[in-house]
Amino acid sequence: MKPKLLLGLALVFGGLLFTGCRGMGTQSFTAFAPRQTQELEASSQTVLDVTCMGGWTRADYNLWENLSMLAPRPKRWKSDLTLQVERVRKGEFHDKTLQLHWLREPTREQCCLLGVPPAWFFGSTNGTPLRISFDGRYGKCFKNLKIIVRP
Repeated sequence: MKPKLLLGLALVFGGLLFTGCRGMGTQSFTAFAPRQTQELEASSQTVLDVTCMGGWTRADYNLWENLSMLAPRPKRWKSDLTLQVERVRKGEFHDKTLQLHWLREPTREQCCLLGVPPAWFFGSTNGTPLRISFDGRYGKCFKNLKIIVRP
């Protein structure tokens, strides 16, 4: 291998070792306030009204926390949520359910916009009516996922 390539690989792996890999593979999203429904619909190809049917939450440890024998309380969480599709508001979607895989925990700002307490993410999502939108899917990931909590 060329020395420059080896140096580049060493920098990438070294960066991962020091910064960890928290959030890698998680599904990020943009939160919208309920009054922003029209903005959400106008900015996406597919818009769905869904109800959260449940899911499970797991810790989103970084690499250092994973290697630690005394793993501390996790600082962040990720969830798998199963959503029941009630209505297709825009675009095409033919499935009855939708799985959000490793949805990243909402930040304080996102919780404030959604109008939900931070603890909402940890299991009290059952029965929550949501409006979600996205611009495409690749595998279990959604491109430009946006979420609103419906009243």
